[in-house]
Amino acid sequence: MVSCVSIPFQPANNTDECLAYYFQTKRQVTEIFDENVLTLGLVVSLSILNTAISPIFVYPLLTTPFIQFRNKMRADDVLNQWKTEKCGMKKGNQIETEPGNLGL
Repeated sequence: MVSCVSIPFQPANNTDECLAYYFQTKRQVTEIFDENVLTLGLVVSLSILNTAISPIFVYPLLTTPFIQFRNKMRADDVLNQWKTEKCGMKKGNQIETEPGNLGL
C-alpha cells in the first residue's frame, strides 16, 4: 500500500525549467511517501499494542487505506502540476485528439 506513491527518478524532459524544479518536486513527493510510511507504522504499532485493551483502536486500521489514498492523490497532484507547469507536458489522463483522430 505504501508503494502507491510514485517518486520520479528522472525528469519528465530535459528543458531547463523542468530540470530546475525536478529536485524540489522529488523532495515534495518523497515527503508524502515518508508520511505514508510513518502513518502506516504508527497505526499498525498502536493497533497491535492496544487491541486487547479496547476495540476502539481498530478504527485507525480502518482509516489507514483512506489516508494512503489521500496521500497518493496529493503526490499525483504535485507530479501533474510539475509536468504541466514546468515541463510543458499535458496531464497523463488526457488523450490528444486531432481532426481525423478520434482518440483511438
